[in-house]
Amino acid sequence: MYYPILRGKQFELIALRELAETISPKLIRPVIEPVRGNLAPLHKTIEALNKSGIKPLIIINPSIGDFSKSERVLLEIAGDRDSFIPCIKAKSISDLSLLSDHGFSMSESAILIDSGIDKAFIEELSFASCVLVNKEKIHPGALSLLKNVVLFGDFFDKKIRNADYEEKSFYSALHTEWKSYSNAIGFGDYTILSEEYSEAGGPAYVVTIHLSYINPAEFDAMYVRHFSSFNDDSPANPGGKFKSALEKLWDFSVSNPGIFNHTQGFQELVSLRGNPFPGLGQVKKYSIKHHIETTCNFVRGA
Repeated sequence: MYYPILRGKQFELIALRELAETISPKLIRPVIEPVRGNLAPLHKTIEALNKSGIKPLIIINPSIGDFSKSERVLLEIAGDRDSFIPCIKAKSISDLSLLSDHGFSMSESAILIDSGIDKAFIEELSFASCVLVNKEKIHPGALSLLKNVVLFGDFFDKKIRNADYEEKSFYSALHTEWKSYSNAIGFGDYTILSEEYSEAGGPAYVVTIHLSYINPAEFDAMYVRHFSSFNDDSPANPGGKFKSALEKLWDFSVSNPGIFNHTQGFQELVSLRGNPFPGLGQVKKYSIKHHIETTCNFVRGA
């Protein structure tokens, strides 16, 4: 099963809501870390996912966005505890008390680990419904002792400037490797976003569209193709720059048929040709949708 890790920003939540009716609950279980104090959009997203039989993991001790300077535990989303799986970010065994302190049992909860763990911590984690671990930040010996593991990583090769992206970059092979771990129940990633969180991007001197694809010739490795606009050393004319990047995407897809899954996100992107610029947030939403759909298509066919 695929566990995409998303933040509770507007276009990430909308992407999940729009995909809820098209992706089987047997393929996906989103992990959402809230970043906004206004939880209404999150409630709406959980409701949309539930209607399609998808129960998301919600991080109840978020540490970014509006919660970066807060130790608040989100209990406002706990009205219907059957609508989501509570997940906590834990750095040590003492963090697990957050669950019992707020009426959650380990067996109904998920734990996200993004650092090394000791033997005592591993023993406690055996009771969790699933444990999400960053494969690059845990000792293989510790990983082998865990149960119900979801492997994840930060795979998007984020650049400081859009102008720095090359035509393509390697993303990951975890979607092909995770089943080789006998204790793994799934895998996850941060889609075409980085784990590094930022409230907003800087001025768009260059507009870049990021599209994921699977390369069968390279053992089904996933890559990301980057389509960048012209660079005029000015943040002006984002609409014109988006059109420039979109035409490059279109020309490449026509010349290389079959490289991209013709997902809902992909179709929505190319439908913008000749139409008004919708804003960079909307463009990012389409790329997120395309990545999630491409990954789920692989999981379904693997």
